[in-house]
Amino acid sequence: MAAVTELCFLLFALINNIHAEELITIKKERDSYTFHLPKEASSCLISRFVGEEKLVLWNTSDLWSHNSTVPEDLKQRLSVVSRKNISSYIIHNLTHSDSGLYQEECWTDGKVTYERNSSVIICSSVDRMYFRTVPLEESMDLPCYGAADNLDFLWLKRDFRYKQEIWKKVFGENTTSVMDDDGGRYQVEKNSSNLRVFNFTTTIIKGFTCLVMNQQQCVSSQRVRFYPLYETIYGSVGETAVLPCTVTDLSDDQPPRWINFISNTELKNTTNRTVPSVDQNYSLVFSSLTLNHTSLYDCKTSLSLKRYFLLVCPKFGPPAVELFSEGEEITLQCKDLKKGWWHTWFIKSNQTEGRIVTIDTSQTMSRVSIGSDGSLVISNVSLKDTGEYWCAVYQNYQCVSSVKTVLMYRDPFGIHSTFYTVRCSVLSGLLVMLCVVVVAVNQRSRRGEQLSAQTHS
Repeated sequence: MAAVTELCFLLFALINNIHAEELITIKKERDSYTFHLPKEASSCLISRFVGEEKLVLWNTSDLWSHNSTVPEDLKQRLSVVSRKNISSYIIHNLTHSDSGLYQEECWTDGKVTYERNSSVIICSSVDRMYFRTVPLEESMDLPCYGAADNLDFLWLKRDFRYKQEIWKKVFGENTTSVMDDDGGRYQVEKNSSNLRVFNFTTTIIKGFTCLVMNQQQCVSSQRVRFYPLYETIYGSVGETAVLPCTVTDLSDDQPPRWINFISNTELKNTTNRTVPSVDQNYSLVFSSLTLNHTSLYDCKTSLSLKRYFLLVCPKFGPPAVELFSEGEEITLQCKDLKKGWWHTWFIKSNQTEGRIVTIDTSQTMSRVSIGSDGSLVISNVSLKDTGEYWCAVYQNYQCVSSVKTVLMYRDPFGIHSTFYTVRCSVLSGLLVMLCVVVVAVNQRSRRGEQLSAQTHS
């Protein structure tokens, strides 16, 4: 028991002193861990560090010999798998005692041709990964569940340059430790165990895990991966649409790929007008939109992702007109909205240079709220709020309807003003009175003429 406690203490000390470039692999108890060694190597040594002591676990050239250095317990859990002249060495039924810093060294013709250090952390449980979206330039707290007063915690960052789930950087442990990294900032809050993510402005995919330690032993690992909030693009049937690919990471020398997230199909160049194509700038081009084009589209590389929600609706009929005076509260109704259906409000105004944007991403619409019935409520309305508004209703990624409303300013002396209405009413009344007077005068003149005619006769 003392040996296990000592090993766990050394593990915790190891984790807290991991350098930024050292690789970390997190595994669950009773799972397996695989060493992938190069095929050209003639001999390899696998060693593990316990404190400053380096223990040679096995030599691949005499793995099963009587003089093998492999510990008996480890030898019973070790297997070798060879595929295409590449051998993989697997440790099965992992235990906490397998945690530690491992070193892989390989030789070819007497020269070291491969060397890698990696830390392996065995946890009692590894939770399923959950996904979060982060609004641009806003903050979000990622909780580390299970970290109580008597438990330690540690936040790690995923390195997506590797196909395997490998973690790289260890975040600090005090409230002042802030880390800047490719478009975002991260801060570990010691008092709450949360990881705060803020100033998120990048398309780089992020992944984090929180290790919960009990008496220097890993109890659980909780993983989270998050992306920037997708951008919603509105289109009508028959229109054209272009989705630009704004990812900047091309480190793997491969062009970005477009994926239809809903159907899980890759999109490429095509001459079919009903199918979107990728142009020379890696933009996704729709030459003639149809209702079936409504979907989530990802432009991605191994490290980056830009996601769009393209919502294609039927062409709407004549718009309704809503008049307002400055300072009023205006409510715009969203028609055809039923229980279980979704809706999104869009606006096109001079404030957005004629672009169609969703209401929740427009920085000029801070006085807007969405009612429980889907209505759009604008308080303290001003001239800046003039424009075209429409509510798109959709179900199961299919647009059902789109209702357009034009919000217009009521000029106090304009054609839609109260003054204009009253003036028109007064003028209309005066005109009627004048007509009555003219008719009466004409009738009196005619009666006078008739009386004169009778007198002369």
